[in-house]
Amino acid sequence: MISIRRGKWITCILFSLLSSAALSQEPNQKYTEFKALTKRVYHFTKVEFITPEGEFNDAICTLVIEDLQEESPPYVAIYYKRDNSDWFTESLYRKRVRYSYKNGIIKLDRSNFWDWYEVNEIKVVVIY
Repeated sequence: MISIRRGKWITCILFSLLSSAALSQEPNQKYTEFKALTKRVYHFTKVEFITPEGEFNDAICTLVIEDLQEESPPYVAIYYKRDNSDWFTESLYRKRVRYSYKNGIIKLDRSNFWDWYEVNEIKVVVIY
């Protein structure tokens, strides 16, 4: 009789531990899945982001995306390519990409392109 009570007691303890572990993992699983995302890649060569006068062309800082919704913030990444090198992204190494968006227009901050004179190509990736 003592072994039956111990068995039930052990079963109760195991059941409560497992159920509390399952409940404690629930809040960590909060996420929203977006299956209908759009990805746009804007590609600029040195001819496009440097003016004939040798200055940075601020026109590439404005991206018009008419179906961009204000309540759903886009993900923006900027990739750079220098001479004889692979593509790299500044946001992974040094800083966060700075931008604002409103009414279907993304305005990239000029500070994202601080070393533009050393770069040959720029890609701006927008996922929304």
